[in-house]
Amino acid sequence: MTKNKHEHYEILNLIGYGLSKFNDEFIAEFGFSTKNAFYDFCVESRIAETIGVIKNRMDLFDHFFPDNGRRGWWQKGDAYIHRKILIDSLFGNEDVKNYANIVKLYMKDSFDIKSIEFQTKPIIQTRFRKLQET
Repeated sequence: MTKNKHEHYEILNLIGYGLSKFNDEFIAEFGFSTKNAFYDFCVESRIAETIGVIKNRMDLFDHFFPDNGRRGWWQKGDAYIHRKILIDSLFGNEDVKNYANIVKLYMKDSFDIKSIEFQTKPIIQTRFRKLQET
């Protein structure tokens, strides 16, 4: 039996959403000045096998954030809207700093990345747990 979901489906969706919605502000929260440096970090941390995996996930969400200046996979229409709706329902009102902290929490929790520092409010941690349960 083959799996339809990527091994790291949830974190890749969170990263793609953050890259699409917040652009360079998102990667700056991780201490990077270029997307390529952030992509390399994701590959080195074993979140993705290649930088293409991260870029593809960003492309998937770009269509839903027209202010980012990228078209992404516009031809797919709303095929992936369910992913955006889920993330919006849990974290859509967060600013870039809080959203990046959610992603950092996931990275630290799931990939044991010790170099990540973050601060989250208890309510954010509760919503994060809810994401893991869905």
